[in-house]
Amino acid sequence: MIAIIAILAAILFPVFAQAKDAAKKAASISNVKQQALGAIMYAGDSDDVFCPMVEDNARANQGDGIDYDASWMLKLQPYAKSLRLFFSPNAKNQLDPALTGSRRSNGIITSYAMLPRWRYAYGADPGPSQMWRTGYGTALMDGIGGYQLDASISGPYYGGGSCSGATPAQKVVPSLSQSQIPRISETALILDAEGWDYGFLCTNLAPWPIDAAPPASAYSGVNFAGRYGYEGVQTVGAVPYKVGMGAVAFADGSVKALKTSKFFETFTTASGVKAFRYQYSGE
Repeated sequence: MIAIIAILAAILFPVFAQAKDAAKKAASISNVKQQALGAIMYAGDSDDVFCPMVEDNARANQGDGIDYDASWMLKLQPYAKSLRLFFSPNAKNQLDPALTGSRRSNGIITSYAMLPRWRYAYGADPGPSQMWRTGYGTALMDGIGGYQLDASISGPYYGGGSCSGATPAQKVVPSLSQSQIPRISETALILDAEGWDYGFLCTNLAPWPIDAAPPASAYSGVNFAGRYGYEGVQTVGAVPYKVGMGAVAFADGSVKALKTSKFFETFTTASGVKAFRYQYSGE
């Protein structure tokens, strides 16, 4: 009898694990769907322009300022209503932000990311000679979220970090509007990640693109997290990726799960420039 139970357990446990993983993936897809709808409602109240990916404001730059103070997540709170929408079911840190006392962002910044615009890192709009290189290829990588800067701040924290030497003022760029995005149903807006800044702030050590700094840890590389149907860490072109499926919300509000390699798939635009398929390529 014990042997039979052991055999059944060996057969059923993987099935249960797969079912649990599928349920978490569905929950994450629901989360990013609601986040995207909140972002679209925000845009509806802001002349069709999406919320900034980061806002370098006075609160974030105080001595006890935290990442959450500057994040797109805070901007969407009035529309999302619930903090829990910003926590991936598979994220290890499920703690809400600590907004009093010893302030901390906690787990809210380790689940999802808003894809930022290229200019935030380089202080220039993207062009054929300006490419981010990932293990999956070299192509234009330009997102939707902009960077806002409070001009009264003498030493901005987020815009101050630099991969390129551009000044914070040069990095200021508004978020895109839906009407500015040619492939609105294909361009990623919000996605499964392990850091809200997607690695482009050039302030945090990791993760960020391979051409900004060499991989330093298991979390280096471009920060799209394949949290579901997880296949492990795969090194592609010297960049470690968590290979699996991740939830992606697009600029039209649609959502689907994409495999890591699919998200970084490249194509050639009508103007002859190579671009990552699920990012705004300016064609």
